[in-house]
Amino acid sequence: MTEAAFASPSGNIGCYLTEEAARCDIAKKSWSPGAAPADCQLDWGSGIAVAGTGEATFTCAGDTVLGAKDKLEYGRSLKAGDFRCDSEPQAMRCENEASGHGFTLAKEQYNIF
Repeated sequence: MTEAAFASPSGNIGCYLTEEAARCDIAKKSWSPGAAPADCQLDWGSGIAVAGTGEATFTCAGDTVLGAKDKLEYGRSLKAGDFRCDSEPQAMRCENEASGHGFTLAKEQYNIF
């Protein structure tokens, strides 16, 4: 697979996965990403992305990957290149398996690693 757009079973998280990156946006969350950097003039912190071999970061974006029709059911995963996303009941987890960098995203919390 080279790319996929999908949502969590609840529809609260939408993701876009390619061989170069993984990005997930979240509609409803109970946490804050903190202040936007000065160079972000768009929507800050509505999602997290991991690309290349770098660390995952909050997105500064004027678009969204929410709204995908395909659902990634809990316990299932998708992979494109080194990037893999796993749909788990507690969070969506995406990682660059080569670098070990990635993130988990859920309504209650997030984790960047």
